[in-house]
Amino acid sequence: MDGIVTIRLIAPALRAMLILVLTSGIAAAQDGTLPPSSARGGPWIVVGGSTTSILGDCTDCPADNYVHAGGLLAIVGTSLSQRADVGLELFWVPATSAAGDDIRSTYVTGVFQFRPWQSQGFFIRGSTGMAFIRNWIVTDQTGAKSFTSKAFALGLGAGWEWRFARRMGTQVFGAQHVATLGDLTTSTGIVENVVGNYWSVGGAIVIR
Repeated sequence: MDGIVTIRLIAPALRAMLILVLTSGIAAAQDGTLPPSSARGGPWIVVGGSTTSILGDCTDCPADNYVHAGGLLAIVGTSLSQRADVGLELFWVPATSAAGDDIRSTYVTGVFQFRPWQSQGFFIRGSTGMAFIRNWIVTDQTGAKSFTSKAFALGLGAGWEWRFARRMGTQVFGAQHVATLGDLTTSTGIVENVVGNYWSVGGAIVIR
């Protein structure tokens, strides 16, 4: 129940944020505004949200059990040059599995972003680090019990960035995050050799 309430609360906020980001980006594109460029050592902050589809792959898992949820993204870092940035990424996705278990996925990774063309907003972003997967199992004997699994995590994405103020801009992005869990405890038992795939499309506010 708590998972459903959480998703219902963040879903309208995510939709409003995505509409704001897309509207600002379209306006900036119509004005012909170039993407922001920070001097070396300047701040790089990204805050946004996404719509995310999740697929857990394992030895005996069905191939089509997709779960759809919303995600929150935050990056804090610094500019290495006018085309490259480095920082710490936090990506959080609350979801409910096909079996009804509440799952909270938290990616904590180092992230690197690169723009191949300084005068264009296109960027490529990669990340690596850890994912923490927490799930709750409800039984008649013990009630709700939570389990936290650690996983090696990788992320790869791309997008486009616009500037609408001197130090602020917006971006739209697509990304895939992968978490290699190993074994995962669920309400139906222990699932072996689990790999979580998270595909996201979203938008964010950028401060430089």
